[in-house]
Amino acid sequence: SPETVAQHAAAIVQRLEDKDSDVCEAAVEALAASPETVAQHAAAIVQRLEDENLNVRRVAVAALAVASSPETVAQHAAAIVQRLEDKDSDVCEAAVEALAASPETVAQHAAAIVQRLEDKDS
Repeated sequence: SPETVAQHAAAIVQRLEDKDSDVCEAAVEALAASPETVAQHAAAIVQRLEDENLNVRRVAVAALAVASSPETVAQHAAAIVQRLEDKDSDVCEAAVEALAASPETVAQHAAAIVQRLEDKDS
């Protein structure tokens, strides 16, 4: 439950650094159950956007898409926009969904978003 996640957020966030990608993935998914926890620990989740494991990247950007506020998306927009270039289409799709949570962010990064989408088409 979101309450349980919030209670144990500090311990869960520590697992984001685990060498086992399955543990990292599970930690992100657990944090995503609580929008408030995602907002509080967004910086740690955003670091997982660069993870070498595509499943970790996918759940990290999805957590930001599903459970994040427009303010959190705006604060981490540059990192989310970079995921539009990810080699995994699910990561790219989740990045689009995350950006959609903040229309202002889309407007501010429209040129970069269009460029990245055009590069995918070529």
